[in-house]
Amino acid sequence: MKQVTLALCLIGAVPFARGGFVFLAQMLGAMASAGVIAALFPGPLAVTTSLNGGTNLAQGVFIEMFLTAQLVFTIIMLAAEKHKSTFIAPIGIGLSLFIAELAGSFVVTPTPFLIQLELT
Repeated sequence: MKQVTLALCLIGAVPFARGGFVFLAQMLGAMASAGVIAALFPGPLAVTTSLNGGTNLAQGVFIEMFLTAQLVFTIIMLAAEKHKSTFIAPIGIGLSLFIAELAGSFVVTPTPFLIQLELT
């Protein structure tokens, strides 16, 4: 997640040089995984992401922004701040991601690509 990398660089938990390398690795990993998906599934994928009825574009952007900020804040408070209970930070981060996904799933509806694949 590029937002988390930038946030960790801004608070000084990760040096900017390392953050740049991590960003580059994330981009290369995304391109590689897109290549693997393109090779595994023949033809174009019928994947759409849309806002649920009653949610306009501005509302969708702000809701996604607040949910991302919540996740980044949780990661900074639990993982970047070192203390005795840092070893259980993945549980808190996972719960925060779960809550953000639950809240966001009512606003942004990704269509599962496996359902829409036309298998002939």
